Amino acid sequence: ITVVMTLLFRPDILDVEPGHRVDERDTEDNSVHYTIIFNAFVWMQLFNEVNCRMLKGEFNVFSGIQNNPLFCSILIVTSFLQVLIVQFGSVAFAVADDGLDGKQWGLCLILGAGSLPIQQVINVIFTLAQHYKGVRMRKRLKKNRSLVAHPYHDGHASLVEHDHDHGHDHSHALSEKKDH
Repeated sequence: ITVVMTLLFRPDILDVEPGHRVDERDTEDNSVHYTIIFNAFVWMQLFNEVNCRMLKGEFNVFSGIQNNPLFCSILIVTSFLQVLIVQFGSVAFAVADDGLDGKQWGLCLILGAGSLPIQQVINVIFTLAQHYKGVRMRKRLKKNRSLVAHPYHDGHASLVEHDHDHGHDHSHALSEKKDH
């Protein structure tokens, strides 16, 4: 979303005429600006398809990709169709009449491939969150083990729970007699 919004509202960084100005003219020209946004968006989705193959924090998103011919076929056909649409689909798909030049294609592909390192950042966060979840679970188990039954002189027991966060003991009397 950030990439698309940046491309939409900052056409000056693309060195192209803003799409809304092209639309305001009475010509039948299609906007290079909007074509770049469309193309970059599609390539981000295609690269994200590769990312979505691994959803549990795996770092090598390309692992085993060759073992899924259906996935590879869909990815290749979709990529090929995208090139055809952008370069030759001006009237049918309202893209730039002459397609995009090499520099614009390079930008779109780089933006699309940018989803790969972003996924790696997400994987690092996922791994850290899993580690933190494990640490919390170990602390919870340790706290549960710290619940100790302390006998009183009258044969009753109390349950003492130590509050590790605040350094307080909370005693709860048990009404059951201890079995001897």
